[in-house]
Amino acid sequence: MRQQPFAHFVPRSVRRRSTCRLLVLSAALAFALEGCSSFSPPPAASIDPNIYPTNYKAQLMAFLQTNAAGVTGTVSAELAAPALKPFGTESRYVACLHAAGTDWRREKMFVFYGGEINQFVDATEEACKGAPYAPFPELPAMLAQIRSKQK
Repeated sequence: MRQQPFAHFVPRSVRRRSTCRLLVLSAALAFALEGCSSFSPPPAASIDPNIYPTNYKAQLMAFLQTNAAGVTGTVSAELAAPALKPFGTESRYVACLHAAGTDWRREKMFVFYGGEINQFVDATEEACKGAPYAPFPELPAMLAQIRSKQK
């Protein structure tokens, strides 16, 4: 008769206690992980996308100081106050800008989301048609000042 090596021999009472501990730990782990399955990121604060941009001129000037592409070299500008316009399948506040250089003229629009500038793109005919433009001399003055600093 062959004997089992000592390393493989575990008394039955020890095996039962180990099995019981393993079951208790498994159950505790399952309960702990059950709560994790329902974790989800906290809901984002609900933002009204159509809040009127109250300080829009200051926002435009700050934005254009670092993102003046398309209006560099402007010698005259006109701006229409933000108005709620159809934008895609929804409505957004849109401010239209006419910018003119010595030999060019562009129409751009600022799209606002939650009262903040979200996009600065070429204007669409529907968005800026009939917009009540007013002189916007601050833009050419700011762009001239930026050009003089770069020299």
